[in-house]
Amino acid sequence: MDRVDRLLALVAELRAASPAPLDPAELAARLRVSERTVRRDLELLTHGGLPVRAEKGRGHALPAAAEPAPLTEAESLVGPVRGTLAEAVRTRRIVRLAYTDRSGTRSFRDVEAHGLVIAPYAEYLVGWCRMRDGPRMFRLDRIGAAFLSGRGGEVRDLDALLAALRVPMPRPPALAEDRAGPRGPAGAARARAWTLDRLEFVRSRLRDATAEVVPTGSARRASRRASRGAGAAALRGVLGHLAEWTRWQAAAIRSAATDEEPVLAGRRPRFPDGFDREMRFDARERMIQDAMALRSLGELARDLEEVLESVAHWAAGCDDALWEGELPDPRPYGPPGPPRPLADLLAGWRGPLAHIEWHLDRLTDEPPPAPSGDDEEVWVVDRCPLQA
Repeated sequence: MDRVDRLLALVAELRAASPAPLDPAELAARLRVSERTVRRDLELLTHGGLPVRAEKGRGHALPAAAEPAPLTEAESLVGPVRGTLAEAVRTRRIVRLAYTDRSGTRSFRDVEAHGLVIAPYAEYLVGWCRMRDGPRMFRLDRIGAAFLSGRGGEVRDLDALLAALRVPMPRPPALAEDRAGPRGPAGAARARAWTLDRLEFVRSRLRDATAEVVPTGSARRASRRASRGAGAAALRGVLGHLAEWTRWQAAAIRSAATDEEPVLAGRRPRFPDGFDREMRFDARERMIQDAMALRSLGELARDLEEVLESVAHWAAGCDDALWEGELPDPRPYGPPGPPRPLADLLAGWRGPLAHIEWHLDRLTDEPPPAPSGDDEEVWVVDRCPLQA
């Protein structure tokens, strides 16, 4: 490893062991360098201000990190909002928010603070809203003030809250005229990484859903086989629908981004003449299901997997500039929708990944609850999003 990586690794090892000391010989073995190199690096870090202390006969150690001073209730009102929220998350406290939603309506609500989530265009507090009795997320730039109460919140899993919310891609804030222009490569890198992470998560969900209904042995009970058979029938219909519509959505978004003819990925079946002409959603869906009925469950899963693999390959290698601007939102019927960022088109609200997750959610016994209508960017609909 190069010098910078070695220094990072050295500090990481010391912090992981803190406040216990580590012998230079042990550090050298872990980093696969000489003991002399470790001693030289420790001297460099000490001169640079890292509080490394040498303990005779025992090695070198970093002092234990000091706990931040707890905020008082008064300090939480006058200090930075983010600092109050971070304290609420760290101490599992309930925080009272003055929050203004997208429509400009201000509300005051008690929230169990469970995490701060950074997305490409905004930062969010994720928590359990006591007023709505459910998981909610709040944009930090819409929280006018926060008050740290003395009450503790319940222990809840942050990943479970995010999964229940089906967190979409945040829209970028409007830029003032004097700040117009690209946001720089850092924004592109974050948006690309977020999209690829969402792609991999959805692909893993598809693999899990398929594995749930594929028999793996002959010793299963008859009732369980019957249940899996019903699940396989439902999944077949869903995968057939998703394979064709995801193929179309991905091709339309890519075409809008590159101004080239659509490229339909995967293993598209042979459709009757006239399939590509404009027609009602239900008529097109019947044609899709008829064509997909000739395929096995495994073939349908592979088709959709190849479509998503093609999206991931293109998203990983396309130009940074595509992630910086906005593109027209292709719709199955009628003119394109309002422009949105590429990451939003692929992985956010109404995008192909959210469409897949919507259908997977409805194959389970407990689909996500409907929102109250006034909360931030929660997307749950009562029918296939392509019909909305």
